[in-house]
Amino acid sequence: MIAGPRAATVVGLAAALCAARPSTVAAQRWGPSDRVLVTEFSFVTAVAASPYFVYAATPRGLLVYDRGARLWRPPVTWLDGFPRTRMWVALADAVNEAVWFGTADGWARYDPQLRVWERGFVAGGVSALAFDARDLASGIFVRGGAGWAFLPRGALATVPGTPPPASQRVESLDPRTALERAPMADAIRALILTDAHLRSHQFTSAAATLDRSDIFFGTTGMGVVRVDGMTGEWETLAYGLPAPAAGAIAPGAGGVWVAALARPGERAGVTWVSADATLVRPLERAGAVASPFQEGRRLLARDRALWLATERGVMRIDSRTAETRPVRWGGAASDEDVRALAPGPDGVWVGTGAGLAFIGADGAAARIGTFAEPVLSLVTARDTLWVGTVAGLGVLVPGSEFPVVPPEIAATSALRDPIVALARSADTLVAATPDQLAWRNPAGGAWTVVRPLADVGRLTALAGDAGGAWVGGTLGLAFWDIGRGTFQALRVPLDLPAAVRDVAVAPPWLWVATDSGVVRFDRRAALGR
Repeated sequence: MIAGPRAATVVGLAAALCAARPSTVAAQRWGPSDRVLVTEFSFVTAVAASPYFVYAATPRGLLVYDRGARLWRPPVTWLDGFPRTRMWVALADAVNEAVWFGTADGWARYDPQLRVWERGFVAGGVSALAFDARDLASGIFVRGGAGWAFLPRGALATVPGTPPPASQRVESLDPRTALERAPMADAIRALILTDAHLRSHQFTSAAATLDRSDIFFGTTGMGVVRVDGMTGEWETLAYGLPAPAAGAIAPGAGGVWVAALARPGERAGVTWVSADATLVRPLERAGAVASPFQEGRRLLARDRALWLATERGVMRIDSRTAETRPVRWGGAASDEDVRALAPGPDGVWVGTGAGLAFIGADGAAARIGTFAEPVLSLVTARDTLWVGTVAGLGVLVPGSEFPVVPPEIAATSALRDPIVALARSADTLVAATPDQLAWRNPAGGAWTVVRPLADVGRLTALAGDAGGAWVGGTLGLAFWDIGRGTFQALRVPLDLPAAVRDVAVAPPWLWVATDSGVVRFDRRAALGR
């Protein structure tokens, strides 16, 4: 049995080595810009600041703000080795641009230049960090469950040590002390902590540097707030989605629109994510009440209008003003349950729980005939609408009020199963049932049914690409090269964080909506090229 200081050293070494493993695996598969996960980061538990960067720790990842460029860098999440433990306190490294954290089980250090995490175990976790202002290079003091100890630079385990007096320390800044430095901001604290939807929040942490008057506060739902300690001016430096899960994606110029898939109690809405993942802005109106929907299921972007399929019908959102209007049409209550959208001639096709509808250019919506089967997926090909229902695949030709089932479809038993997704790869139509794929030869119309050779779980989404299609499922994502019959797989949890909800191709990027946020891949890297 190992006991005493040697035990702490062994345990700390083991914890550090185990914690480093995820980032090592990720580095072997993905380069610095090959993969980025954007999710909900509004609750900030710890903040640190250097003359060049601000570091904000959240339960789902680390945010790094470039003070010179006034932009967020792409986040560092657990896909990149971010520790899955609560971070209580943060302190910028006094020698370089790294950052230290006190966590619920010890300490962690992140070097943004090398993209490397180091970790060590301390009984009781680390609740405070401090440097000796007279000797910044030797190491850092950490306060654990048994009191203060010293961690030599480059070491993995602590040794006995007591920090210098408070007047000779470089240590974290707490919100109360920070507000004493900014009395004007303290006087309007309630205003600063009220968001666009009139919800109140609290400060959780603070950080500042001696070279500027800026003070950075972490909050319980607004991300990071920058306050000028001299003038009291402030701005919210929010970054991330309103909810952890992303339900739908629509490419736009210079980025993508992302619709949240919110659970009860979570915020909902649509967010703009720039192609370089440095700008993430919610599409919302100041003073507006809560979002009129919770589940963003499918999303189309056409000119200034965003068309969103939700559990409460179709929402038309102005992408500039954020004005949101529900689209109404006569019919049964199940019309509100919308699962599919597709662009149509001067309008939008809508698949509902009670059939088909069409929204014209004037915004007027109308049911299509008496067809009442629940529609799960839609795709247009020239002047034809392919309709995936719970009872199989059908075709709506111009002038018809009811999808028909051509003989080649009727002869293919798999196409009588629920069609959960449809897509096009050039002139080739692709369909997915919960467990099979099918493609249509554009030359003769014959269908070929295959089972995915890559285990991506129950199928949920399709997106056409050159030479094939991306196939999303509950266990991952795969590129299906239709001509060769091969599958290139990305799996949960090493490549993707969670089940796939939607996929969009916007070269050179591949965007994937998952139950843990939206992932931007370099398309060539995702293809293994």
